[in-house]
Amino acid sequence: MKKIIYISMISSITLSVLINLTLSAQSERKIETTVHDFMEDYTKPAIKAAKKGKPEYIEKILTAIPSFALEEQKAKWTEISQEALKTKNYEQSCKSCHKEFKKEYKKTYRKRPIQVSPELISYLKELKK
Repeated sequence: MKKIIYISMISSITLSVLINLTLSAQSERKIETTVHDFMEDYTKPAIKAAKKGKPEYIEKILTAIPSFALEEQKAKWTEISQEALKTKNYEQSCKSCHKEFKKEYKKTYRKRPIQVSPELISYLKELKK
């Protein structure tokens, strides 16, 4: 009898741990998209919002964008983003980045998936309201 209770208790604890691990893993799951789709869906509207006096969306994007770059390009993406944040010339940062990287990205990396945090997407969805 004690053995059955002990096995039942161990099973319940194991199940509880597995459920907690599954739930915590789901909340940390990133949203997959492409740089192109992210820019179309969020960066364009954020630039428009900045022109209307709400720069917080594009500033949040500019902080996150370098993490979407290829490893060898992160430093340059960071430099461009930081310059835009400093000067508040957001459209110029788009032009600078496009001038340097768009041709290569369009040709080679357009469909490359990137991982975006659910928190960032949730925050940026406020743009669409």
